[in-house]
Amino acid sequence: MSLSLKKTWYGLILLVAVVPALLMLIWGGFLYYQLLLEKHLSEEVFIGELSVDHVKQEVERLATLLENKSDPIAYTLTNDINLKFVDELLHNALKREPAIHVLLLIGTDGKILTGLESYDDRTSPSEERGGLYAHWQSLEGSFSEEFTVPLKGSRFVSNVSIKPEGVFFTLSVPVGPPDKPLAVLLARIDANILWNDLQPHLQQNQISSYLIDSKGLLLTMPADIVYRIGDSLIHIPVVKSFVTESYWNDDEVYVGLKEKKVFGSLSRVENIGVGVITEVNRGYILQPIFKFLAKLVLVAMIFVLIFLWLGTRILHLVITSIDAISADFKRVGKQDYSPSKTNSSFVELSVLVDGFNHMVNEIKHNHHDLEQASVVFDNTSEGILITDASHKIVSVNKSFCEITGYSEDEVIGENPSILKSGHHDESFYKNMWASIDGAGKWRGEVINRRKDGETYVELLSVNTFRDFNGKLTYHIGVFTDISHIKETESKLEYLAHHDQLTGLPNRLLCHARIDHKLQVAKRSKSLVAVLFIDLDMFKVVNDSMGHAQGDVLLQKVGKSLKDHIREEDTIARLGGDEFVITLGSLQSRQDAAHIADNILSIFSRPFLIESQNVFIGASIGISMYPNDGDDTDVLLRNADSAMYKAKADGRNNYQFYTPVLTEEASERLKIINSLRSALEKNEFCVHYQPQYALCNEKIIGVEALIRWDHPEMGMISPAKFIPVAEETGMIIPIGEWVLRTACQQLKQWNDAGYTSIRMAVNLSARQFWKPGLDKVIENILQEFNLKPADLELELTEGIIMHDTSVVIKTLNDIHDMGVRLAVDDFGTGYSSLSYVSRFPLDMLKIDRSFVRDITTNTDDAEMIMSIIALGHSMKLQVLAEGVETREQLFYLKEQGCDEVQGFYFSKPLPANEIEKLLSVK
Repeated sequence: MSLSLKKTWYGLILLVAVVPALLMLIWGGFLYYQLLLEKHLSEEVFIGELSVDHVKQEVERLATLLENKSDPIAYTLTNDINLKFVDELLHNALKREPAIHVLLLIGTDGKILTGLESYDDRTSPSEERGGLYAHWQSLEGSFSEEFTVPLKGSRFVSNVSIKPEGVFFTLSVPVGPPDKPLAVLLARIDANILWNDLQPHLQQNQISSYLIDSKGLLLTMPADIVYRIGDSLIHIPVVKSFVTESYWNDDEVYVGLKEKKVFGSLSRVENIGVGVITEVNRGYILQPIFKFLAKLVLVAMIFVLIFLWLGTRILHLVITSIDAISADFKRVGKQDYSPSKTNSSFVELSVLVDGFNHMVNEIKHNHHDLEQASVVFDNTSEGILITDASHKIVSVNKSFCEITGYSEDEVIGENPSILKSGHHDESFYKNMWASIDGAGKWRGEVINRRKDGETYVELLSVNTFRDFNGKLTYHIGVFTDISHIKETESKLEYLAHHDQLTGLPNRLLCHARIDHKLQVAKRSKSLVAVLFIDLDMFKVVNDSMGHAQGDVLLQKVGKSLKDHIREEDTIARLGGDEFVITLGSLQSRQDAAHIADNILSIFSRPFLIESQNVFIGASIGISMYPNDGDDTDVLLRNADSAMYKAKADGRNNYQFYTPVLTEEASERLKIINSLRSALEKNEFCVHYQPQYALCNEKIIGVEALIRWDHPEMGMISPAKFIPVAEETGMIIPIGEWVLRTACQQLKQWNDAGYTSIRMAVNLSARQFWKPGLDKVIENILQEFNLKPADLELELTEGIIMHDTSVVIKTLNDIHDMGVRLAVDDFGTGYSSLSYVSRFPLDMLKIDRSFVRDITTNTDDAEMIMSIIALGHSMKLQVLAEGVETREQLFYLKEQGCDEVQGFYFSKPLPANEIEKLLSVK
């Protein structure tokens, strides 16, 4: 049967003669009310004072315990005994007294000498500890009362305070003589553990007591209350009186801790700021009055007895159910979320049980969600901060502290503006908060400042949280430190637009700069010049000194070029040994020519590489806007064509673009494409120019000269395709083919009986620097069974100008084989006779440019005379090239020149025609 508790009690009241019973109770109660009230209030006050005494005794006992430990500690400090003995004393004290949470020994300078925590068995003060020890360690050097009072020789007891980990107060005593303490022994006391033994004294008969701190917060946990430790009881009048230190009347009635009307008394434990509240249920005092009235009125007693019997029965049913439900609620406090099995006959209690089961089911799910959220909150790599509606920080995670450098204690309660770096103006934050207030969220990049002052870039997302009524409660900020991403982007941006070796703009940025200058020039009606610079003989440096030193040379050249242009001009490296300079705001071609002259002056001086002077030249091609093109690609292409014209004109000069160069560039591209297959298609041939001894004008040798018979372009001059072969690297297989073909022809002439001639073959710089050259020469000589002395290799001055161990070794290895070595085109480069004397050479070949004007130019005649004389002084033979007239021949013979070659005797001829000359006696 289901019963309603309300209807049941109403029915009982109707069965009782309420009015007669009340009149009798009032008459009897009036006689004894004051007596009984005074008696119970006195008992209540006694209980409170007894509780105060117990609290004071416990504090005094702990103080005595600490003071007993101070003497041996003082002895240890005085005699410089190892602190391990102190650690053992502290460890014993912690074992003996579980209420001590932390023990710290602090020196007179505020430094922590050693300490222990109750949950840590380690005794070494140097080991890392957390909890309250870390808290006190953070206060090192601050002269708080816990430290300064004992240093004056007195013990100190702090007020009780509630922390997230429990209820604590501090007790500290001096160590050593009272007039001059050596240290302070400080204990952090867990009040809950200390008061476990006090709890039985707080509950006697119908009188219950509980403790509160100076702020009115609950410190103990009496039975059958809905409050928890740390809850504020300031709304209870007696607690409010304690907090405000106002007078309290013990016979005042109020709603007590158990939500019932009670009488209460107030006692104070002054030394630890704790109040003892003792309450007695008003019904407990009035119950004897009802019993007395029942004895006086028999009828009233019968009705009262019936009422009490029925009430007790119902109350038993109610209390049994309520106790069961209370036990269920206690299980929830221990995170036991199993459903209640309580059965009750009362509708209200059944509804309560159903409500409880629904509640624990929701709590179970919410607790699981909260655990997951807590794990994510604590372990996510993003920094998280939560602020309340007034923009005060209420929570941060570990990543926030790691990114900003602030600890949680330093930022709780602060405004996030402590992270401001000053990089953003007020409008930035105004727009940000407008989005947050309007849309409820914002996302963007913010530059903030860490605690150490370093700025960093963060990607920040801000969202708002509102309660069920739509009221703003929290702002949640999640951010990621993207400083390293920004730095990487900046580096990638730089690398994408700059040459890694020289730091100059690369091809991409060069194009952008030229585009910009062209736009400016179109508006200002000015000229723009593009200078395409290619280093002369750079491959020789690379091959002789190595790529590392070649890179050093490129860096020095880049710096020198940059120093010789205006600040508003741009220099870029396109790759290899190619540079581009863009000149803007020019008024004439002469402006560009003047700067080109300045650039060429750079290369008139050597560059110092590894304590060695390295000479190098530069060929410059110049195109002008708007005459030579109105876009970047055309200007660069035309400047490149002009640069090749400068190389063709002897290198180390500059040339302006002309439309004819476009045709030459097309022809050059066609040569490059055809050159790759020319060997395979047998398009090359070798012609031979005879060399004559001046003593008898007989042929003593021939110079092998390559010719290219292109199927479409006809006979192509070596002056056109040899430089291209040098640049593309094709000169290596072509040069080896020429050497092999010339040796094979020499073998045929020897077999035909012409054994008194030698074969001269030109050797390119790229051939010379390729490893294994001596082996190639040796193998070819062995293949055709030729004497090494019948082969003469002609080298340019550019090859031997680098006085390195590699050059000397290679020349010695070749010369040791018996192969003759000659310097071709002598006098046109940078070498001198004193320089040449360092190498194992056999012949000097005077360049045709000196021979051409010897009969009309005194300087050239004197130059040849000097070369011949000095060459003979070093026991070198001298051959003059380009002899075309009888007068030239006569002068050279008169000066003692050894050999000649030129059109005066014969132009280069095919092998069969050379045989005709050889057959002439």
